[in-house]
Amino acid sequence: MFFFKSTFVLKIIKSNILPIITLTTDFGSQSHFVAELKGKIASILPLSTVIDITHSIAPFQLIETAFILKNSIFHFPPNTIHAVGVDSSLAVYKAIIIAKMNDQIIIAADNGIIPLVFSDSNFDYRRIEIKNNDYFSFKNSFPQYLLELIESNYDLTKIEGVKEAIHIKVLQKPVLTSNQIAFDIIYIDTFGNAYTNLTKTFFEDAVGLKKFNLSLSRFESVDTIHKSYTDVLEGDIVCFFDENGYMVIAINKGRANQLLGLKRESKQLLIEIVS
Repeated sequence: MFFFKSTFVLKIIKSNILPIITLTTDFGSQSHFVAELKGKIASILPLSTVIDITHSIAPFQLIETAFILKNSIFHFPPNTIHAVGVDSSLAVYKAIIIAKMNDQIIIAADNGIIPLVFSDSNFDYRRIEIKNNDYFSFKNSFPQYLLELIESNYDLTKIEGVKEAIHIKVLQKPVLTSNQIAFDIIYIDTFGNAYTNLTKTFFEDAVGLKKFNLSLSRFESVDTIHKSYTDVLEGDIVCFFDENGYMVIAINKGRANQLLGLKRESKQLLIEIVS
């Protein structure tokens, strides 16, 4: 075993391609699970670079996970492996999925997270059935699949899995009626800014040059889209589309979630389109 690992390490050194692995979990930053996970990766892949995306996902929240991953993973170098340990009990989901799109690779439980992240796009994948019932089997077993993936030179056709039906989850999209857009808050960041599933393209196609009114609370509403926080005075409400095209509801140097009572998936927001 030592000879095998030493030979494999030498191959990696000679190839001059050191694996990059990101971690996204709902384990919590104070949990020993994260350290345990990193220790196992370091034991199997001592030359890998491990990057934390976040360990503070709300427990079992796949929509929040998908939003963060969709907006982060495509900034990484080709063949980065993104390990996702959110709602990852293999005693429940029975399989690990390894998927690849645009030279980015995700390894996760078969819980629907990969179709959420790679939505509206074709992606290659392999489903690997797990036989044991260990509640923490993802944490305990997936580092070995990282090794297998790297040994295969990131070629999914060499992975001992099958390309068969996987769990599908779909991100809820805004709904347009004759004069109204209904949409949802899907993520609240550290500053209390609310990110929604309403995209700039959807908004512009639906509203165009018409006037509109977005009701945020009993007393607060917005009828203008700005470009950034600084377009309004400190303490004022601002709505804008971020660099990834999602509408953000914020307060300049304030916490929109607290001051406006905004919560993830708590209620639909409504934009009234004025003809």
